[in-house]
Amino acid sequence: MEHQRLMAVAAALFVHGTDTPELLHLWLRLETVTVVVRVAADWTFHIAPDEPGESYTMPELGSRVDIVPASVEVSSARHVGERLVRVVEEFDAEDPDQGVGAEFVFETGSVVAWSFEGDLHLAGR
Repeated sequence: MEHQRLMAVAAALFVHGTDTPELLHLWLRLETVTVVVRVAADWTFHIAPDEPGESYTMPELGSRVDIVPASVEVSSARHVGERLVRVVEEFDAEDPDQGVGAEFVFETGSVVAWSFEGDLHLAGR
């Protein structure tokens, strides 16, 4: 994954009624692999090879999940075309098998992703 160029970023957005869409998952398409950045049901943070699926609706909840190209508001999308220099994963100090976040370092900056209360959060540096 490291030293590959970021080709595209896709996002899974949870949409309920007129609420602001909530980021569920993020896919980073690199030159030779696509990885998903997500928070699992047990609130652990994961990075794994995966391809984005199709958008879907949940009519019983009045909600949907849209799989779309990530907008520039998603910090990772600002680095499309750059090489991923390194990924520094962070793990829970009490349970080293449990991921809590990662820093994705690109040529011109980095993006920190982490799990907080079951949600995926991102911040550019």
